[in-house]
Amino acid sequence: MIKNVPPILLCGMIAGLLVWAGGIQLFHRFMLYDDEGYVLISLKNFSLHGSLYDQVYSQYGPAFYLIYDALHRLLGFAWTNTSGRWITLFNWTGTVVFCSLLVRRVGGSWPLVLCVLAEGFRFLWTMANEPMHPGSTVTLIVSATAWLGWEMLRAGRINAFAVVTATMGAVLALIKINVGVFLGLSAVFWLVLSMPVERSLRRDVALIMLGCVLPLALMQSRIHEVWAQIFAVVAVFSISGAVLAAGPAARLQPAGLRALRWFAGTGLAVTALTACLMLPRGTSVAQLWQGVVVGPLRHPGAYAFGPPWLPGTVGLAAAMVGLLIFARRRPEDKCLLFVIAGLRIAAATASIYASLGEMDTRQGIQGLCLGVPLAGLFAWPLDRKNPASEPADQARAWLALLLVFQCLHGYPVAGSQLNWGTFLWVPLMALGFEDAVRVISKTFSQTTAVITRYAVGVVVAMVAAYLTLDFSVISLALLSRPSNESLAQPGAEQIDMPAMYSSSVRILSENARVHGDVLFSLPGVYSFNLWTGIETPTLANVTHWFSLLDDEQQQAIIQRLDKADRPIFIIQHTVLADVVQSGVHPKGPLMDYLLASFHRSFAIESYSFWVRNGRSIAPVSTGTLTPAPGDNPQQFRLELTMSPQAGKIAHVRCFSTEDVDGQPVSLDPNQTEVTLTPLHLDGTTAGAPQPASWPWSIDQLSLVTLAFTAPSPLPPADSIEAILLDAEGNNVASARVLPADGFERSPADTQAP
Repeated sequence: MIKNVPPILLCGMIAGLLVWAGGIQLFHRFMLYDDEGYVLISLKNFSLHGSLYDQVYSQYGPAFYLIYDALHRLLGFAWTNTSGRWITLFNWTGTVVFCSLLVRRVGGSWPLVLCVLAEGFRFLWTMANEPMHPGSTVTLIVSATAWLGWEMLRAGRINAFAVVTATMGAVLALIKINVGVFLGLSAVFWLVLSMPVERSLRRDVALIMLGCVLPLALMQSRIHEVWAQIFAVVAVFSISGAVLAAGPAARLQPAGLRALRWFAGTGLAVTALTACLMLPRGTSVAQLWQGVVVGPLRHPGAYAFGPPWLPGTVGLAAAMVGLLIFARRRPEDKCLLFVIAGLRIAAATASIYASLGEMDTRQGIQGLCLGVPLAGLFAWPLDRKNPASEPADQARAWLALLLVFQCLHGYPVAGSQLNWGTFLWVPLMALGFEDAVRVISKTFSQTTAVITRYAVGVVVAMVAAYLTLDFSVISLALLSRPSNESLAQPGAEQIDMPAMYSSSVRILSENARVHGDVLFSLPGVYSFNLWTGIETPTLANVTHWFSLLDDEQQQAIIQRLDKADRPIFIIQHTVLADVVQSGVHPKGPLMDYLLASFHRSFAIESYSFWVRNGRSIAPVSTGTLTPAPGDNPQQFRLELTMSPQAGKIAHVRCFSTEDVDGQPVSLDPNQTEVTLTPLHLDGTTAGAPQPASWPWSIDQLSLVTLAFTAPSPLPPADSIEAILLDAEGNNVASARVLPADGFERSPADTQAP
C-alpha cells in the first residue's frame, strides 16, 4: 500500500488542478439562453410551494427535485447561480473520479488513471455551459452505476448487480426518463446475455433485433430528417456490435430469472417510493404521469436539432459490426486479434489527438462519431483464455453496453447532451488501449515486453500532463481576460462576462427593480427574476414557453400580467433568433398578447426592455452622447439617467466595452461641467436643472448632464460605458450609452422579435 502513495498523491494533485480549472470555467461565463435560470427558479419554487407539474412547470422528473430539495434543507444553501455552479462542479468532479476509480480498480496503470482524469475533465467541459442542469446529475449517476455495477459483477453478486442498476436506472428515469430507460436497457441486456442458454446465438440475435427497433421507435417523430436517420442507423450498428462483443464477458457470471425479478421489483419500489414522497407535496397522480412520461414524449416535436455527423460514421459503424461477426466465428485467430488490438491503439491515439487544443463541440462529436461505433471493438476480449483478464473484459463489455444506449441522450437535442451521453468512451478507450498494448507486448521477449509497456506508460503520463496543463491554461485565459466584468448581481457576484454583456445585465436588472413588479421574458431568462427578486407571472416557467405551455397556462400568465401595476417584459434576441432559425416560430395567445400590449422602451446589446402600452419610463443607468452646440467638434454632452446612489462622484471614466485595452476618456473638474435635473419615473422632469460642483452626489432619480471637451477621439458611442468613481477610486455606479434607435420602438417592427 505504501508504494502506491506517490501515485495517489500525484493523482490528487492533478485532480486538484483540474477542479481548480473547472471552477474557473464555471465562474467565468454565463450562457445567454439561461437554462440555468429556468432550472434554479423551478427548484426554488418547488422548495417553497411544492405542486410540481400541477403548478411548478418542469421538463424534468421528481427525483431531481426531491434530491436537491433535501440537500437544500440539509445544507441551507440558497438557490443562486453561485450555489448551482458549486453543485455542478461537485457532480463534474464526481463523474470523473468514478471513471478513474473504475479504471484503477480494473487494474489500469497509474498513467492511465491520470489520463482518464485529464481527458474526462476536458470531455465534460460543457458542464460549464449548463450549471445546475440535470445533465451533471445524470453523468454522476451513470458513472457511479458503471463503477458499482462492475464491482458487483467482479464479486459474483449478480442479484446485487440487478438491484444496483435498477435503483440507479429508476432514479435516472425519474430525473430524465429517456436516460433512465437507456441505463435500464443496458442492465437488462447484460442480464439476458449472461443467462445460460444452449444456443446463445439465437438469444444474441433476438437482442440485436430489439436493439435495432429501439432507436427507430425513439426517433420516429424526426425520422424524415437526414440527421435522425443517420443517428438511428449508427445506433443500430453500435448496439449490435456491443451485444456481439459483450456476450462472452457477460456469460462469465451466469444470471437467472431471479436477477430479472430483483431488477423489476427494485425499479418498481423506487418508483413507488418517489410517488409517495411527491403526492403529499401537492403533485397529483395525473400530473405526475404527465410530467414524467407524457410530457417528455412531446419534446422532440417542440424543439430538436441534430449532431454534426462526421463523414464516414455510418461506414465505420457498419464495418465494426462486420469485423465482430467475423471475430465471433474465429475467436482464437491471433492475426485477427492483432488487427483488433492495432485498431484500438490507432483509434485511441486519434481520439486523444482530435480533442487537443480549444475546447469546443469536438469532444462530444468524437465520442458519438468515433467512440460509439467502436464500442464493440473495444469490448471484444483479446485474451479470453487468461482468467486474469476476465475482470477487465467484464468492465469493458459493461461500459460498451452503457455507452451505446447512453449515446441516445443526444436525441432530440444534440448540444451538451452529446458529451453527457458519450463520456464513458473515455474509460472504455483507456481500458481497451491498455489491453491492446498488453496483448501485443506478449509477443515480444519478456524484457522487450516490459520495456514496451513502460515506454507506453511514460507516453500516456506525458499525454495526461499535457491534457491537464492545456485545460488549465485555457481556463486561466478566462480568469485573466481583461474584457470581463462581474455581473454584480445577488447570487452571481463571482460570475463575470465580457463588459458589453455584464453591463447590459446590470442595466436590465436595475431597470427591472426600479420599474417592475412582475417580470416575464422571451425566451424565458429567469436569472433576471432571481437577481431582482421580482416574481414571474405564474409558477409555470420554462425557456420555450411558446412551445411547451398549453393555452390554459398561457392564459393564466396573460391574466397575471393584466392585473399587475407595472409589468415588464425582456426579450433575448440572439437566443430567439437561433430558435426561429431552427424552425420554431413563437406563436400562441400569450405571444399575441405581448406584441399587442407592450412596446419596447430601450435596447442594449442583444436584449430589449418592454413596458405596457401607454407607459413611459426613465431607463436608468443609460445615456446618450451628442455633440455640444457650437463649432468645436471636440465638445460633447453626455446625458446619463441615474437612480439614487450612495457616495460622491469625483471622477468619471468612459471606455469602450469593445476595446477595454483602449485609452479611456477621463472626465473631471478640469474639463467637465455637471448639471443635475430631477426626474419622475416616467422620464418627465421633476424640477429645474441645477449646476453641480465636483464632487457631486445623486440623491434622487436624475438626468446627469456632463458637458466636456474630449482630449482624444471617442470610441463608438453605443459601446461606451461610463464608470462613476468616488475620490478613492471606488465604483459608485455605471451607465451605458445606448444606440440612437434604442428608444420607444413599436412592436410593429418586431413581429418576429
